[in-house]
Amino acid sequence: EVWRQGKGMILVMMSQFFGASMNVMTQVLELKGRNGEGLKPFQILFARMSITVIASYLYMWYTQVPHPLGTREMRPLLMLRAAGGFWGVYGLYYSVQYLPLSEATVLTFLAPILSCYACSIFIPQETFTRRQQLAGVVSLIGVVLIARPFPLLRSVTGPPPDSVGAARENPGDADQYHRVLAVIAALIGVTGASTAYSSIRVIGQRCHPLVSVTYFSLLTTLISTFAILFVPSIPLELPGTTLEWTLLLGLGVCGFLLQFLLTAGLSYVPPPPRTTSMIYTQMLFALFYDRLIWGSSLSVVSWAGSALILGSAIYVAMARE
Repeated sequence: EVWRQGKGMILVMMSQFFGASMNVMTQVLELKGRNGEGLKPFQILFARMSITVIASYLYMWYTQVPHPLGTREMRPLLMLRAAGGFWGVYGLYYSVQYLPLSEATVLTFLAPILSCYACSIFIPQETFTRRQQLAGVVSLIGVVLIARPFPLLRSVTGPPPDSVGAARENPGDADQYHRVLAVIAALIGVTGASTAYSSIRVIGQRCHPLVSVTYFSLLTTLISTFAILFVPSIPLELPGTTLEWTLLLGLGVCGFLLQFLLTAGLSYVPPPPRTTSMIYTQMLFALFYDRLIWGSSLSVVSWAGSALILGSAIYVAMARE
């Protein structure tokens, strides 16, 4: 009985572990890959999403999922979901170059709040109450505390590296210019992710969940391929070390497990109300990886901002339940 009631929560929590693992592998590759030069986000996205496309299609073929390409009336929504998902993941992958994993992770929790607002506009009988709107405003205050664009907030956490091109041993060493740029990229990613979430809500049960995952991963693979082939600053080259090969393979495997376990956990019946809140356990795994891999922890100001965003996101999720 305990397993029956808690299976959905356990699956969602496991998915967030693989999500945090995938993100920290991305950080290591972007900072330490190519003999310390770092891989570009498009190179990493190509490796992860190409594996996800293959794994998703093989799984749908094995289980004989009907309409693996989606029905004709659903394809515009599937393309919108794919485009939003691309900007969501690219914003995250860019931001983890200059932000600690825990800060980049907590910024993604703005997406469910924005999705609630979007769904209240486009889906009948969906509501976004004044209390939920207030939670969104509180979350924006948390974003300001994490970005620390004002001198007073920066002085609390100590001075950043002086030059824009300062060498970094971990994401927390980024200068203020790149830090703010990373927060902007993360917010663009939040907009994309909320577009993807809202599209999934509108699609509902009219498509198998892996169909939308395949559209998203295929579009991201195609865009990444185009960037690698035609953008001069993104070289077309294979990983140079066993570690890079292992991390890129791990990215693909963790990405597929994230999508699979999350879908299985959220669709499990009966889903207890606290299942959705298990998504926010990724913050705990991100803090663990920040400490284990980079030996860093959040500043007091970042802790305050993270608490505001995390608390607001959990409130909105529980209120919706």
